[in-house]
Amino acid sequence: MNDVTAVLDQVIADAFRPRAPEVREIQIAGEPGSGRTRMLEALAARARQRGLTVLWNPSGAPADAPAKAHSLVCLDDDSAGALPVPVALAPAVVARTVLPEQPVGERAYRIETAPLTRERFAGLLDAGTSVERRCLLYELTGGIPGWLATLAPLTDPELRELARTGLFPGPLPQHAREPARLGPDERAVVRAAAVLGDPFDAALAAAVARRVAAAVLPALDVLAERGIISSHTVGTPLFRFRHPLLRAVVYARIPPGARIAAHARAAEVLDEAGADPAQRAVHVARSAPPGDLSAVRLLADAADHALGSTPERAVEWLRAARRIAPFDAPPALRRRLVLALWRAAERVGDHRLCRELLPELGDLEDATAVAELRARLAIDLGRHDEARDLLTTGLRAAPEDKAPPLRLRLALLAAVRGELPAVRELLAEDKGPEAAAVVALAGAVAGHAPAYRTGASTAAAFLRAMDATALAEHMETVVRLGWAAHFAEDFSAAAALFARGARAARRAGRSGALPRLLLGHACALLALGRPAEALRSAEECEARASTLRRPDLAGFARLLHASALTWRDGRPRTAAAADLPAAAEGLWWAVLPPEAVCGAPGRDGHDSYEAPGASGVGRAPGASGASGASGASGASGASGASAFRGAPEADVPRTAPGRRARDLYARAGAADDSLALPLLREAASGFADRSMALWEGHTRLLLAQRLARAGELSAAAEEAGRAKALAVATPPPK
Repeated sequence: MNDVTAVLDQVIADAFRPRAPEVREIQIAGEPGSGRTRMLEALAARARQRGLTVLWNPSGAPADAPAKAHSLVCLDDDSAGALPVPVALAPAVVARTVLPEQPVGERAYRIETAPLTRERFAGLLDAGTSVERRCLLYELTGGIPGWLATLAPLTDPELRELARTGLFPGPLPQHAREPARLGPDERAVVRAAAVLGDPFDAALAAAVARRVAAAVLPALDVLAERGIISSHTVGTPLFRFRHPLLRAVVYARIPPGARIAAHARAAEVLDEAGADPAQRAVHVARSAPPGDLSAVRLLADAADHALGSTPERAVEWLRAARRIAPFDAPPALRRRLVLALWRAAERVGDHRLCRELLPELGDLEDATAVAELRARLAIDLGRHDEARDLLTTGLRAAPEDKAPPLRLRLALLAAVRGELPAVRELLAEDKGPEAAAVVALAGAVAGHAPAYRTGASTAAAFLRAMDATALAEHMETVVRLGWAAHFAEDFSAAAALFARGARAARRAGRSGALPRLLLGHACALLALGRPAEALRSAEECEARASTLRRPDLAGFARLLHASALTWRDGRPRTAAAADLPAAAEGLWWAVLPPEAVCGAPGRDGHDSYEAPGASGVGRAPGASGASGASGASGASGASGASAFRGAPEADVPRTAPGRRARDLYARAGAADDSLALPLLREAASGFADRSMALWEGHTRLLLAQRLARAGELSAAAEEAGRAKALAVATPPPK
């Protein structure tokens, strides 16, 4: 509160000097719950320390209360509403909490409060709070600390449900705040608004509340003045709740029968107004009786519309449609609902729901289609042997016109193992961009330059031509090509591709794909020496993977997180070594610090390692030299847009510069100074060629130490300076 006390000291000096004061009012502006009251309390405490009289919300003060010029009058609308200043106290300085849009008064000093940053918000939570819970609490509160007491009693599954639906699951927590002191019209309007959701139209709210406009408009003014709602867009009759959780609290307080009736009324009003199915679906899903076939069809149409942008909502509507559907629903409608629900569940990463639907799909679809769906699910869950058996069996029985999807999946399983001949045989007739990305992945893992270059060029051109909406329909291609670039040591291209894919996935609600995209993004950023950004992506990956019940991806994210901290602090983190895969150097050598991989197996070229993300969690041969992850040559500092210009022009060497540099570094560690110096120089050059700032800086620092020990002090100082410059360019995370 040092800034606050400094502000008050300045205000006191200005307001209570002998001549005319410059400041008569202090406005603490911000959203309710953002800490305005705590700021006001701090001001009051400071005023008392300075010998001033403090009056808190003095509207109820007796008429004979003495008027004191040297008084601070504190008015807190969070606890007492917007109060006028009593005339008898007019000479005093007034400190009041106001809403952000309230104009600054004459001779007023304004203090703005804002939502907390993620870092400051995390400081309010217990040290043992999981990453997933921390992220959920921040997203739900929007960084407004006043809502923490409401959410603290909720379990992690309840927080996930609240984040997914915007509604409190089960009974309201004891500390849930509801607007108080509302009249009948205001209460009816705010409940209608909670049923309609943000943003809501004033006329629709009036119709749902069954009130005339003459009563609703003044009620909206009262609600806005109280900070319960605000204008959504200036110049339109649209409003929104000031905080989504406030809407959730109001909605939960509506009696269940009244809630169903309100949704039915909303659906009726929207139908009369000619609203499309997506606008009516949320109300139909919460009010239609069982057996209503027209409601089922409307929900199916709305889900089709929402699948590309909000698949979570499509899941909700399709679940409701299946619940409402009559037992004798037409088979075609039943098949439509099941297949649409599978697609939506796959997009949001709800593998449990996909498994539940498989028996029913087996009754509705042909064997080839079901085999492909089962294999897709197995690949997403990392069960590659199971997927390979399903695809091989399905391919034997599949008609030729239905075989290509099975071949593509089977080729993907071969690609992450670096089995390029098998991939080429399976995809001999497939010249599409998805197949090209699989070939690029196989080429990168196997260290085959032409295959990587040709496949990456075709797939990158395909993705480059798409906008975000179209790109969201090709997340698998993005993931495959991104990991191909990573294995090829084109880390700048990989980072740019994963970042673009993550933006498109967020926009389209593709939460099922986000952990793989974020993991690849974090991995590429850390390889490039950008730990602050890598930590953010790794943390989000862990949170989203935990939400989707993917402990494998969450574990990889924790490994990256620990590795970034190890690079930063210069001492190994337990997780970086404890969670190390059996042959870590094959995949993680570019991001793990030297201490974490010291003595790790996998250097003989015969082990295998888990390659997360290429198809969920894939496998590839983990080895150094010829069979290790290899790469395309890319100039240091390559533009992030290179991921969409195709592959680099130069061939991929059998042992790429980055991997060769890592091997030279390892050899130097066991050599005396005379042999180590040229090895370390060449290693530093190789890391620089791949823009691997962390490894380059570490190598140059070690080189400086060896040079100093050999008496070459000038050269040592030069290398130390380069290492320092790299450290400055890659600051530690805050």
